[in-house]
Amino acid sequence: MTAILQAKGLTQQYGTHTVLDGLDLTLDRGQIVVVLGENGAGKSTLLRTLACELPLDARAGQLEIADVNAVQNPEQAAEHLIHVAQHPPLAPALTPQEHIDALVAFRRLNAAETQTRTAQVAQALRIEGVLGRPVRALSGGTAHKVALMLAFLSQTPLVLLDEPHAGLDVRSALALRRLIQQSRDAGTAFVLASHLAEATLAIADRALVLSKGKWALDLDATALAAFQGDARRFEAAVLQAMG
Repeated sequence: MTAILQAKGLTQQYGTHTVLDGLDLTLDRGQIVVVLGENGAGKSTLLRTLACELPLDARAGQLEIADVNAVQNPEQAAEHLIHVAQHPPLAPALTPQEHIDALVAFRRLNAAETQTRTAQVAQALRIEGVLGRPVRALSGGTAHKVALMLAFLSQTPLVLLDEPHAGLDVRSALALRRLIQQSRDAGTAFVLASHLAEATLAIADRALVLSKGKWALDLDATALAAFQGDARRFEAAVLQAMG
């Protein structure tokens, strides 16, 4: 496999508080990594750092995305990824379709192919009836689905999702799982911040527990398979690692 993301010694501080303390992470194309941790453990900070939204300098670690040095060229590195935050910055006055049109123009996507893919993803997430409504008229859960849809339309090799299951009903959560797996099979890599044990076991190729700025637990695919889908046993292992 070819690495799409390589991070070494990532460090982020807020004042005197160290949130990320020298983290290493390598992510291959077509791999799904789930990051777990308590609220405030630094999961969102990690994703924002990987998304080149928080500045890094040479003293704060190394980060390469698609072989681009993200410390020296953050804007160029960010072209190879899309990040869906917990509260994605959608434009309230624009419709989902207008967001899609802007994505096509910005990413230079094939319009016809994107239209076909939009119909598929919108149907899977059950939002095909809202594409012409302004975002401000949508519920928070529906707006979240729109942001997820844009990620699946972006055709970037790396997708970062912060608590993607938040606010989703069971049907939509299962649809999201299928979309992630289909994209993974096509070569897209994912980093997900999550707190759901069952969802992690269902899709992760690797699970990492973040605690006190460091990796407290690192489970590869073989270790995850050993839980045999037992979410309670997995959750107990995660809680023990959190300390």
